[in-house]
Amino acid sequence: MAISSNEGRCTQCHISYGWKSGTDTETFFNTPENIDCLICHDTTGTYRKHPSADGGGGPASLLVEGEVVPVTEMSELNEVAYNVGAPSRANCGLCHYYAGGDDNVKHGDLSTDLNDATNEQDVHMGGLDYTCQECHVSQDHKIAGTTALHSDEGEVACTDCHDVAGLHSANPMLASHLDTVACQVCHIPAFSRTMATNVAWYWDEAGEDRTDVPLQFDRSTYSKKKGRFEWDMNVTPTYLWFDGEWARMVVNVSDTYTAAGTEEDPVVLAAPTATAETEGAKIYPFKKMVGRQPADPINQLMLVPHLFGTGPGPDPYWVSFDWGLAVAEGAAYAGQDYSGEYGFVNTAMYLSINHEVAPATEALQCADCHGNASFWGSLGIDDPTGG
Repeated sequence: MAISSNEGRCTQCHISYGWKSGTDTETFFNTPENIDCLICHDTTGTYRKHPSADGGGGPASLLVEGEVVPVTEMSELNEVAYNVGAPSRANCGLCHYYAGGDDNVKHGDLSTDLNDATNEQDVHMGGLDYTCQECHVSQDHKIAGTTALHSDEGEVACTDCHDVAGLHSANPMLASHLDTVACQVCHIPAFSRTMATNVAWYWDEAGEDRTDVPLQFDRSTYSKKKGRFEWDMNVTPTYLWFDGEWARMVVNVSDTYTAAGTEEDPVVLAAPTATAETEGAKIYPFKKMVGRQPADPINQLMLVPHLFGTGPGPDPYWVSFDWGLAVAEGAAYAGQDYSGEYGFVNTAMYLSINHEVAPATEALQCADCHGNASFWGSLGIDDPTGG
C-alpha cells in the first residue's frame, strides 16, 4: 500500500544494495555502487534478490532447483558474472511481472506468459520477438517510459516506430479517429488474455486462517497476509480521457480524501485528470482495480500500514496481524497526522494498458464502440453516431 516502513519488501525488486528503513534516500540513490547490475544483466536466469531479506535488497541469492538460496561466498556468483549480457524480457519481468506481489497481479498487461509470447498474445514480443528495450530505449541507463513515472528519460509512443497517419490514410473514417483515439484502444481489445489479473483486493478481510479457499481462474482468492482477491481474464478495458497527466495520492502530499469511501463513491488513488474538454486528450484503455484499505476516518487520511520487517517497529502486520498496531507504526514512521482511529474505505485506481498488442485482424471494429453503451459510460460523452 505504501513504501514508507516497508522498504525491506520494496527492495526485493528494486535494483539496489542497502536501501532499507531509515536510509538517507537522497544520498543513497546518487551512489552508483548501490546499483545491483546483475538483476538486469544476468543471462543465466538464476540470479535473484532474497525473498525474505530485510536488509535492503540483499543478500544476493541464486535460484537452485526451484529454491532461492542466499549467496555466502562471492565465488558462487562466478557463473552469473561470466554470463552477463543485454537484458531479456525475463530480466525486466522479474520485477515488472510481479508488481503487487505475484504474477500479473497489478498491471494486467505484463505476465510471465510474455517471456515466450506468441504473436496472438503480443505482436511485438511474440511476433517480432522484441525485448523491452526495443521500445523502452535508454541513454546512460535512464530508461524511457511514461511521463507519469519518469522525468527526463523520454516518452514511449507508438509513433516512435509507426507512421500512424500513413497506415490509416486509405481509410478516411479510421483516419478521422486519430486525433481523439489512442492506438491502444483498438489494438488492445482486451488484456490479461492468457493469465488472470487481480481486479479487486480487500485488505480488510486479511488476518484470518481460512481453509478451503476457492480458486478463480486457477488463482487463490485469499491470503491471510493480504486479504481477499477477485480475478478476471480477457478483461475489457475501462476507457478514459488522457493527456499524460495524473492525479495520484502521495503520502504527506495528497493523501487525504473527500469521497464517501463506499463502493459507489470510492477514494480514487490514481486516475488521469483529463476530460472530453481537455485540449490534446485522447481516449485510452485502463485497468480499473478496486479494493478496501485502512484509513483515518477522523482526518480523512489514507493510512500507511507497516506490513514487513521490524526496522520501523516491532509490530508489522504480517507478524502481529493487528491493524491497530500496524497503522500506528506505519503512520508514525511516515510522519502522517494520524488521529489514532482507523477504519477501511473502498478505493479505486486506474492503470494504463500498453502491452498485449493483438494482431491487426483482432483490432476493434466500428460496432465494438458505436452502438455499445458500455464503451461510452466512463467517457462523459454520448456516442457521436447516436447508437
